[in-house]
Amino acid sequence: MKKNTILQMLIQMNHSAKKPNIMKKTISFGKHAIWSNRKINEVTVEIELRETENGPEFAASADVWNARHTDIVMGGQCFDELMDYIGTNKLFLEIYGLWERNHLNGMNAGTKEQMACLEAHKDEINELDGWYKKELNLLKKYNMDVVEHNGKPYKYGTGWIYRPIPDNDLKRIKELLSE
Repeated sequence: MKKNTILQMLIQMNHSAKKPNIMKKTISFGKHAIWSNRKINEVTVEIELRETENGPEFAASADVWNARHTDIVMGGQCFDELMDYIGTNKLFLEIYGLWERNHLNGMNAGTKEQMACLEAHKDEINELDGWYKKELNLLKKYNMDVVEHNGKPYKYGTGWIYRPIPDNDLKRIKELLSE
């Protein structure tokens, strides 16, 4: 096959590949006194809804900007830390709830049953060091390390399990993204 033909095939494949549908929005919660007595740090939250082959996946992250807005002084999954500063803001509380329930809903290490077992016995795991091994051993103790998922045996942590976003949350996420 000639180089030109291969190149044409690759170009055609790239054009025919389905592009993911991604909706994103950044919401500003104004300036706050995060590490000083002055309100100089803007707090922004980015929400995203991505269409995947499994269904919609939700992600949210927050940024706290320096006074010149050239870099962040805190960012990522810092929603719990921000509760002290903007936890009375109704919109922030709503996004916080959506984040707690649905963040990265396409990346769950366990089935609902496995996660419920870990939650019920979380006091038996008291160290973060080697957490995966400890969680797996705890699931083994309760005969939950391998369970049926989609008609097949599934060992905790060997893949990503998709959990659908509840209809009311999905509707609200889409409303927030379109406002």
